[in-house]
Amino acid sequence: MVQSYALLVVGFVLLVFGGDYLIKGGSRLSALLGVSPLLIGLGIAAFGTSAPEAAVSIKAAISGHSAVSIGNILGSNIANIGLAIGLALLVFGIKETHRQIWKESVFGLLATLLLLTLSVAAFSRYGDYGLNTVGGFILLFFFAGYLYYLFRMSVSDKKKSRDEEQEVIENRPLEYVKSSAMTIGGIAGVIFGGSFVVDNAVAIAQSWGVSETLISVTIVALGTSLPEIVVSVMAVRKNHWDMALGNILGSNLFNILFVLGTTATIKPMEFSAFHSMVLPDLLIALGITLLLFFIVIQKKRSGSALWKSRMQGLVLLLTYAAYMVFAIIRK
Repeated sequence: MVQSYALLVVGFVLLVFGGDYLIKGGSRLSALLGVSPLLIGLGIAAFGTSAPEAAVSIKAAISGHSAVSIGNILGSNIANIGLAIGLALLVFGIKETHRQIWKESVFGLLATLLLLTLSVAAFSRYGDYGLNTVGGFILLFFFAGYLYYLFRMSVSDKKKSRDEEQEVIENRPLEYVKSSAMTIGGIAGVIFGGSFVVDNAVAIAQSWGVSETLISVTIVALGTSLPEIVVSVMAVRKNHWDMALGNILGSNLFNILFVLGTTATIKPMEFSAFHSMVLPDLLIALGITLLLFFIVIQKKRSGSALWKSRMQGLVLLLTYAAYMVFAIIRK
């Protein structure tokens, strides 16, 4: 048991230092590539920190546990917004956001609606709620469209930052290596750190006699979201709000479009407890994404005072707390 406590500490250390290196490396890469920190958050950081969700969900679905797979994705997406963004808003506040960030929040809404539509369409055609191979390919098709959008965004950003790009061109080869190493090392740190924290927190909780139900809806549910939470809070602490929001929204899109799309094409997913388990989580994920959309739109139009921003963070946190209570009661 002493080993579990030691590894738990190691996990938190890896999370903190990994998040710090990821933000430093990502911000330097954005300057070198001539793109905004938002794009780094939407792409590299989001896809990298979503690795735990991808591994857990694909493994669960292939093993015949589709409910675990979809539950992990939706629970993670809810935690990403309610806990990560809510905590960052409450502690640090935000006055304004990147001009493009509202589009990503719209994409998040559309992706969740698409998942709901495909699940219901499968029932109307085959008599079972779920995601079949066709549904998986549809999700992957939209993911390809999202990648194309990121590519177009990067081209646009480069055109706008040619002057700044010239300032670092002399050190570019070495800077590319250093920044890429920091970014990749940071991603590895938050992934392994999150794994250490979850595994050993579960072992410690079990030794205290905590029920498996409570563990599953708290520690395990939060575990796969730890990388996104840590990276987002660290980004905000360094005043990189665009990277934090990009990381969360990009991660949520990656979870639905790529992870579930890939999973369904490998093995069709049947949601056996759709009305009692999947549908409520889908609606909550849709609602909390809509709430974030309104927050982003408000800041895009007029900005807001820090106290108002912190109140919005509190609302997101309370929404997530209510979801956790609901999940425990439902279990």
